[in-house]
Amino acid sequence: MARKLSRHAFTTFWDVHAWAGVIGGLLLYVMFLSGGITLFRRQLAVWEEPLTQQRSSVEQAGLQATLDQGLAAAGTAPEQIWFDLPEGGLGAARLLYYSQGEAVSSWVHEGLVPERERLSEFLYELHYLWHRATGDWLFYLGGLLCVALLLALVTGVLIHLKDIVRQFHRFRPDKTRRVLWSDLHKVLGVMGLPFQVMYAYTGAFFVFLGVLVQVFTGPVFGGNAALADRVAWGASYAEEPARGAPARGLTLDELTARARGAVPRFVPERYRIRHFGLDSATVDIRGTVEGVPFGRGIVRLRATDGAVLSVDAPGAEGARSGVIRWIYGLHLANFGGIALRVLFFVLALATCATILTGNWIWLARREARRESLGNRLLARLTVGFGAGTLVAIAALFLASRALPAGWTSRIAAEELTFLAALGLCVAWALAARDDASLWWRQIGLAGLLLLPVPALAARWSGAGLFGAGPKLAAVVAVDVALLLTAAALCASAWALRRAASRHAAPPQGAQDEPPASLAHGGAGLMARRQTASHG
Repeated sequence: MARKLSRHAFTTFWDVHAWAGVIGGLLLYVMFLSGGITLFRRQLAVWEEPLTQQRSSVEQAGLQATLDQGLAAAGTAPEQIWFDLPEGGLGAARLLYYSQGEAVSSWVHEGLVPERERLSEFLYELHYLWHRATGDWLFYLGGLLCVALLLALVTGVLIHLKDIVRQFHRFRPDKTRRVLWSDLHKVLGVMGLPFQVMYAYTGAFFVFLGVLVQVFTGPVFGGNAALADRVAWGASYAEEPARGAPARGLTLDELTARARGAVPRFVPERYRIRHFGLDSATVDIRGTVEGVPFGRGIVRLRATDGAVLSVDAPGAEGARSGVIRWIYGLHLANFGGIALRVLFFVLALATCATILTGNWIWLARREARRESLGNRLLARLTVGFGAGTLVAIAALFLASRALPAGWTSRIAAEELTFLAALGLCVAWALAARDDASLWWRQIGLAGLLLLPVPALAARWSGAGLFGAGPKLAAVVAVDVALLLTAAALCASAWALRRAASRHAAPPQGAQDEPPASLAHGGAGLMARRQTASHG
């Protein structure tokens, strides 16, 4: 039986747990919500772009011929090239390079088709708070938030260690709202604890391993950035100046054969060509190793003669590389199939609910200072981010199907739609007088915005639920998921509205029942103060 903490230790851990959760909670909410959707990034990528729904011609035409076709259409020979192969035999290859400091991404299809959709990529980048316009500072902030989450989880376990088994299943929805939110916070927190610890740790690992490599490059590796990268990542990512004489080198098809000779059962996915067209050119081939858990690998070859310069793959790496592959595999859910991804998605939603209920508990415990500007601001921001992120994501999906396909600025317009919708929802929450209705109004709005998206998607592709062409499982699955999500959001809004109406005028004498504003993140927090052990 776990020993009970002293009152001083309990109070200290509770304060650390509460502050760590409140300070980073709302951004962590956005990260977990977008991260849960990102688990289906491959399906979303197929759904959003019709060119990924066609039978691939790359294997028939050949890798080098496809690359040459793209470069001829681009009219340039960039020093560095990324060449992505289609997955599962569907879609076109993708060519990426930099021109005058700007990233250029296009599909190799009857020449080049500029990339016109980034919904799945935007949500993927959102889950670790990175965007090309903001640089890396938000990315590092995301890493710090992961550390804060780890701190909140550790202190939360210490607080409830003596009765953690009971809190795994104790849920009393018939009690006061304060008890309801407290039980919900504990039940979801305990059930999702392994999931939350895993993602908090791996998220912090991804961010700060790169920082540590930079810190130790000078004192440990004598300033040799390439060596530091090889020790940490298995390959060098240090930028090296182009040098050497022009040279053609081997074709991608020949280099792929050399890579497969070095790593049996290797399936290439991405090529990175550095110093293209020079005798110093190298080619990094990334891919998977079939039949190996978390079997990611990278083979670096010299382009001129196909010599294998380095191999970082299962069976050829040290313990460092094996640990990193497993950490990446766990974080990206590269195991267990679609069933595990659905489970992880549910756990991500549970984590979002844990964060929101944590904020409500924080506010309830400070009921005596309910007029404090900080408490009022947190209450409104909890609504603005909690429901507003749902509205913003729904608006993003709607914009992705409603905007003209040929509009060159549609990607920027989609991202601005997300930011504008989120900003308006936060402003709405801060300015609204009737705070008790904010939750159901914003959640209902998110459901209404999502509802027409599958029908609008038929304008882009006939492979979906409402399309006229042959159906594709991934496209139909996304359409069905969007409809179910829209229905769930509308039903949740209806239920919250009924609950708000039922508690708007509590019967006389029910002094222990706080008003509905607590459940909706409002400023009127009239819950009874309970003992710290129930906090």
